[in-house]
Amino acid sequence: MLPTFNRRRAALAALAAATVLGAGAYLKIRRDLNRALAAPGRLEAPLQLLPVRAEGPLAERWGGGEVEGVAATETTLATAGAAGLRDEGGEIASALPTLRVACVALWRGRLVAGLEAGGLYLRDGAGWQELVAGFGPLHVRALAETPGGELLIGAREGLFRAAWGARTLRKLDGHSVRAVALGPGGLMLAGGEEGLRRVEPARATLLPTPDPWIEWVGCPGQDVAVVTPLGLARGPLGGALAAVPGGEDATSAAVAGEEVLAAGGGRLLRFGPGRTREDFLPALPRKVLAASGLVFADTDAGLYRRTREGWVLARPRPAALPPGSAHVGALAWLGPRLVAGIFNGGLAVGEARGAEFAWTAVPGSRSWGVNALLPVGGALQVASLRGSARYDGRTLSEAGPEGAAFSLAATRDGVAVGLGQGVLLPGSRLLSAFHGLPGNQALALASGDALFVGTPTGLGAVVGNRVAWRVTAGEGRLPHPWITALALHRGDLFIGTYGGGVARRTAPADQPRALGTFQAFPETAALKVNTGCLAEAAGRLYLGTDGGGLWRLAPDGARFERLRIHLPSPRVTAILEGAGALFVGTDEGLARIPLPIPDEGT
Repeated sequence: MLPTFNRRRAALAALAAATVLGAGAYLKIRRDLNRALAAPGRLEAPLQLLPVRAEGPLAERWGGGEVEGVAATETTLATAGAAGLRDEGGEIASALPTLRVACVALWRGRLVAGLEAGGLYLRDGAGWQELVAGFGPLHVRALAETPGGELLIGAREGLFRAAWGARTLRKLDGHSVRAVALGPGGLMLAGGEEGLRRVEPARATLLPTPDPWIEWVGCPGQDVAVVTPLGLARGPLGGALAAVPGGEDATSAAVAGEEVLAAGGGRLLRFGPGRTREDFLPALPRKVLAASGLVFADTDAGLYRRTREGWVLARPRPAALPPGSAHVGALAWLGPRLVAGIFNGGLAVGEARGAEFAWTAVPGSRSWGVNALLPVGGALQVASLRGSARYDGRTLSEAGPEGAAFSLAATRDGVAVGLGQGVLLPGSRLLSAFHGLPGNQALALASGDALFVGTPTGLGAVVGNRVAWRVTAGEGRLPHPWITALALHRGDLFIGTYGGGVARRTAPADQPRALGTFQAFPETAALKVNTGCLAEAAGRLYLGTDGGGLWRLAPDGARFERLRIHLPSPRVTAILEGAGALFVGTDEGLARIPLPIPDEGT
């Protein structure tokens, strides 16, 4: 028995040793892989400055009113945010490809701005130049000028440094950056989703913080301060950062000498050596910012500047959508009022005030993530991720089953609602894939001689209470099975798909409910049509795409043509005619274009 026992012990010992060695090898491989992924890789890449030209005429547009960054000189204040880049005269960056600006700074006295959608731009007289580097597109979220006149660029893709007039861009670190700060003695700090780092010419050292997600970093006096999801923390450089008592709600901060001003929970607090004070503003502070030794606070009433006498209004809030997201998912008229359904929010109502709209948010949580709006009997039917609701101009009320609703259509018998589990017909009959539809999720509806239903897996037609026919992938009729928009125009059904462009279905005149023939538009083959973005206006059919801008069917119906109009964003998410104009919703705001829009070359 003893030899057998010894052999078992030896086998177990060998197994344990192999396990330890295997675990060690695994940890080493993982560590080496993480280092490789975080390494800057190529340290330098070519840098070009390319002039920016607007794609076409600028449409009148509204974004959000929130300010995300400021840049100040003795004579000028530039604000960056959801309403674009603005100075005392209004918008100054209308030529840039998108509206929303994530950050702004001064570089050798000239404005430099990073767009939320990506790209870095430098002011050149009255125009702009794009900084294009060999690293690929940069999503810039923080900018700072060093004492030596170099530009620090904090981006999702890492930390970069540009020298004035240089033809190369240098990568300092490969970790994602949300905030940068410059401290005494050339100290350089960068923070993001993966922690806070001290950046030096040859290395980046991770510093301990209460939470690895760094939203803001600053250097008050000889200390380091950060804002994380746990609030405000502060400590000496090289030492531990500890939570600041009273700073648990902080979501933004700014440095003023040895003080840190932090906004959060509707309050603005000043944390100085040994004491904490609260500052009171005429409106609740949303974000606190600093530039050129000045401190600002953004509120729903506008941007305020801190002075010796207190807080004074530095810039009123521009005409804008209500606070929150400016991603417009649907548009409709309710009498003379324009109603916008927010893609990741609720409803906003615009009252015409001359050439402008005064926007207010509709209270209540019955609708969120609005997908479609339909005027019915003096009210609006609302389809959102929280189900179907009714808005009568004053209140929101439940108007259908719970569960996500994606589309609406008026039929002879009432309103049909496209749900995640099928189509709810008037009379509460539900049709789904079980009943013959090509899929359950009804993303698009159009009502004519039949009720047409678009799903991610094809097109169906409902006549009466049954499915008359369907078209699915693999039959060769549709350019793509994922149908996102449907519209009836001049007797034909136009079908928008996400990834295959547009097709037209034509039925025989004597059999309008028959399957008919299908014809794709090859010029749209690569387009992703956004939900509900096929709409008639002034007798023409308009098409909204995800990243491809606004298109229109030619007068002869033979092709779609791109409209060269400068929108808040090329991601068109809603289209509506009214008040002599075409209203176009995007993921960064709303545009108004006077009708008729002339054809190119006329």
